[in-house]
Amino acid sequence: MRAYRARYVSGNVVPLENYTIPEGSELILTVLDSDVSFNTLSRQQNAINEFLNGIRNSDEHLGDEFDAILSQRVNIARSIDL
Repeated sequence: MRAYRARYVSGNVVPLENYTIPEGSELILTVLDSDVSFNTLSRQQNAINEFLNGIRNSDEHLGDEFDAILSQRVNIARSIDL
């Protein structure tokens, strides 16, 4: 048995880590009684995870220019309303 951390946001289960659950796996969903507000680190991690998942799930080739930009690191230097 393995446990994975996630949040429930706007009707969706949002993973807090990158992981793959094997197809056909049986799941037990446990809802914890905890504060549902995101702290800053959780919100930043969620934003990066959504960004990376969007890239992975993209059907279009992003090209060499995109790879060159990403190789220089991703820095978010201003506030973003999540």
